[in-house]
This record gives sequence, C-alpha cells and structure tokens, in this order.
Amino acid sequence: MIETIKQIPQWELLIQAARIAEESGWHLYLVGGVVRDLLLAQNRAESLSITDIDLVVDGCHQVAEVGAGVKLAKALQQIYPAAHLDIYGAFQTAALVLAQTSEFGSLELDIATARTESYPYPAANPEVSASSIDRDLYRRDFTINALAWQLTPSTDPPLLDLFGGLIDLQAKQLRVLHPNSFVDDPTRIFRGARFAVRLGFKFESQTADYIRAAINSGIYVQTTQAHSRTPALQIRLKTELKYLLQVSYWQPTIELLSDLGALQCIHPTLKLGRELLNQLRLLARCLVKFDPYQSIEHWQILLAAIIADLDPIYRSTVAQNLQLSPDVINRLENLDRIQIDITRLLLTFQPVSQVVELLRQYDLETLVLVGVRCRSILPIRRQIWNYLTVYSQLKPILNGTDLQKIGYKPGPQYRQMLDDLLMATLDKLVIDRSTAEEFIRSKFP
Repeated sequence: MIETIKQIPQWELLIQAARIAEESGWHLYLVGGVVRDLLLAQNRAESLSITDIDLVVDGCHQVAEVGAGVKLAKALQQIYPAAHLDIYGAFQTAALVLAQTSEFGSLELDIATARTESYPYPAANPEVSASSIDRDLYRRDFTINALAWQLTPSTDPPLLDLFGGLIDLQAKQLRVLHPNSFVDDPTRIFRGARFAVRLGFKFESQTADYIRAAINSGIYVQTTQAHSRTPALQIRLKTELKYLLQVSYWQPTIELLSDLGALQCIHPTLKLGRELLNQLRLLARCLVKFDPYQSIEHWQILLAAIIADLDPIYRSTVAQNLQLSPDVINRLENLDRIQIDITRLLLTFQPVSQVVELLRQYDLETLVLVGVRCRSILPIRRQIWNYLTVYSQLKPILNGTDLQKIGYKPGPQYRQMLDDLLMATLDKLVIDRSTAEEFIRSKFP
C-alpha cells in the first residue's frame, strides 16, 4: 500500500502533517474510509478520487492532550493559508477545507485527538473522552473502517489492523466491532447497507444477526418513549437517509435495509412493499424528467413518498421526528386531501383550461407525489404528466408590449388579460395573433 498512498495528490499534505505531529511529540494516523478505499484501489489496480481525509492524533507515550487535533490543524493552516478552518464541539475536533482551486483539489481534512466514547442510552449522542488510538479504532462501526496507517515513522509495517479488517476486506464482508454497536447507534445499519451495496460486500452472518436482534428487541421504540432526544433516530438518521437517497444505487440499498427490517427505525410499521417500491422507481424517473437541474431536493421527495406509505396518523410525527422542512411536513399532512380533490375534479373536467386552473395551485413536489400515488389511475396520471410537460410551459400568444400596442394602458389588469388569453389558447378558442387580438378586444373593451 505504501506505493499507492505515495501516489495520491494529497501525499505532500500528509507529510507536512506528520512532520508537525512529530515535532510536537505525537503520533499521527490516517484512519477510516480512506485507508479502506486505498487498500481496495490497490487490489483492483484502479485510481481513487479522494475528497475527504480523516486523521487522528495520539500521544507517543501517553494520551494526547485534548485539542491536539486543533493545534495540528492550525499549524497546517499556516502552511496552506487559503484553507478554511472549522472547529467543532467541546472536544476540539477540526476540519481544514481546501477549495477546488487548491493543488489538492477539493478536500476536507478532518483532524481529531484519539478518543473513546460511551452512550448514556441507546440512540443518544456519544459522550467522548481522550484516549489511545486502540480505543479510538474500537469505537468505529465496522472492521474495514477501523484500519489505520501510521504516518509518523515509528512502526513497521505502518498499517494498524487490530480487528481483522484486512481479512474482512479480502472476504468482502462487513463485520461489526462489538455486539451492542447497533443498539448504541442504529445509523450504523444504514451506513453499513450503503457500504455493502457500493462495495459489493455482504454483512457477516453474526453481524446480520446483531442487526435483526437489535431491531426485533424493540429497543428503539422503548428509547424513543423514554427520551425526548434520540439523535441517532432523528437528525443523524435523516442524514443517513439523505446520503442513501442521493446515490445512484439507492434502490438495492433500501431493499437490503428492508430485508434486515431496518426501515422500522423510521417507524415500526414501515415496510417496503411492492407497490411502494414501484412508486419510488416511478418517482425517481419523474424527478429526473421534470426537474433535471434539481431545483428541488429529490431525496426529500423520495423520503416523503416513503413516509406517505404510512397510515396518515403517523406521517406528520415521523416527518417532525426526522426534522424535515415545514413544507414537507405540511405536504404530508394534506396529501390525502389533495389527492382526493385532484382525482375527483380531473375525472369530471373536460376543458384543458380547467385542468390547468386546478393543477397550477400545487407545486411540483406535490404533483409528482400525487401522480405516482395514482399510478393505477391512468387518466389522472396522464393529465398530471401532460400539465407538467406541456401545459405548464405554455405562454400567451401576446405579451404586455403587444397589449400596449393594441391600445391598453399598462397596469395590473395585464395579468388577468394575459391569463384569460392563455386559457382561451389552451381550449383552442385562440389559435394565432389575429384571434388573440380579437379575443382581447371582445373580452376587455
């Protein structure tokens, strides 16, 4: 691996960090996903794009002082003044962010002091304290993410593999570090599923058993009832769902989570049935078609569709628990009523203008949700799709300048005049400029 790591563009930055650490009497380790991915890239003889790097500072003969990571980050910023430094939390971890224009490309360097953690109750935020590199690696999620590469030259070989991560990499499996890992932090299940699908790995059999045992124990329901704050089932779960629903392989990942029973972390009654999966597939295609430049957050609409599969009495609570935006919560609260109104009216409306008048009351997110939920009612879905692809894009034949040329004084009435003209055009009462001018004169003398 030594030749692979020396070839990455960030090697010079790592050498600078190691030099500063040595001068301060610390050991410095490259840890986590980047070590895993470098090993995989070496085995597959492929290039690796690195956009984030995790470093851990440890003492040579004792626990490093709290804030050692921040001191190292500040020293690096002196060398790379264009970098932006963020410092987080009471434990003083730091992130050094280099822009795309830097010699290393876009890069976030996270630097922390070696630490251990404990959970006061399941799904809580961990309580951390300074510790050794061994304990720091033990607190991580899977063995393949608990590998470390020592950058300060004091060991040979420099790869630190305390838990059999290399063996698991070769076996293409995800193995958890301790039995209570998923009880402490259920987001590790979601992160693990994403790793498994992206890397082509499988959960080691006992690890899969630990996941199912944690879910079937009812511990997540119990801890939610006992504590008002359960970050691993709220904001951290939302973050994992966001990552999951933004990647191209979201479908096999969510199917794997369903097989494990992990969707119960969102709500105990949530299951990925065939109908919901078909809705999500159609929704993903529609979002690409109707919003190709992602003016809206596609992951939130996919998540809203998942939550909308729950009984209406649970939807708002689940959305609030995940701290979704007020717009999403409001949409979920009113979705059934809107769907009934649209379905009832579209089955009776005939003129295109009436269809447009109805559907333009609603935003794109609401319309695509209603459309995929009316998957089996083809006339309704067809009219919604026609509105989104054709009718909503049409403009009146005339504009404000044309109205002024005809003889109408500029004013707020222009809006109503042009809107009426558009509706007449949709219903083919107006077909060209001549009939448009005649329509305006007759309706607005």
